[in-house]
Amino acid sequence: MHALRSYLLILGLAMAGVLPAQEAVAPMMQEISPGVFQIGKLRLDKLARTVSFPGRVNMTKDLVEYVLVTTMGSTHESLLASEVQPSDLHFAMLLLGAKGAGLLAPQPGDAPPGQIDADYLRRAPRLKGDNITIAVKWKGKDGMEHSVPVEDWLMNADTKKPAPHGPWIYTGSMFGQDGGFLAQQAGMFVSVVTNPAALINNPRPGNNDDRLWAVNEKAVPPVETPVEIVFTLTEGISETK
Repeated sequence: MHALRSYLLILGLAMAGVLPAQEAVAPMMQEISPGVFQIGKLRLDKLARTVSFPGRVNMTKDLVEYVLVTTMGSTHESLLASEVQPSDLHFAMLLLGAKGAGLLAPQPGDAPPGQIDADYLRRAPRLKGDNITIAVKWKGKDGMEHSVPVEDWLMNADTKKPAPHGPWIYTGSMFGQDGGFLAQQAGMFVSVVTNPAALINNPRPGNNDDRLWAVNEKAVPPVETPVEIVFTLTEGISETK
């Protein structure tokens, strides 16, 4: 019942214009087992505080600016891609209790340019939001199921070392001058460089350098490998450097 009340509350907020217009028509939600809900292609587990959904490996080498985008987003610079929509993930994270889309959201003046560049990153605002972890699961050629923190699939292009393990920040994106929800418009979920338009940002040192992050070629399975992406809402609030 609590989840249903939250669902109805979010619908009310959407209709009142508090949430992005794209969320005014909320995705279908069905309880498939106690505390576990199917929301479109997403699965929300209230007890585990997770949201999971399908995606695929999009890149196996080169520099990246994103961990995850939609298939209509900046796929030329993203490790992973998914057909799931940012507005649906945002809806699910709100049901879990994420605050990145409320008091902690970036301000309108923080909106990034259409193309993130070194000049913007030098002056990018600090972003604050809920701690989350990101894991990827896939089936290897041996038929075995594998699961790793997504940081294992990223590396520092200078040191060639994997990205440090630890939380990411659910910042919740923001509205553009036209009133649109920027994560939905740009098709972006997770950015490795500071980007207020993304739902999720990177708190690690080097998030102000668009030439620092690359795919860890030795760890990533082949392009088009199906994966399950798992976001877990954890305790605490973090801030970008």
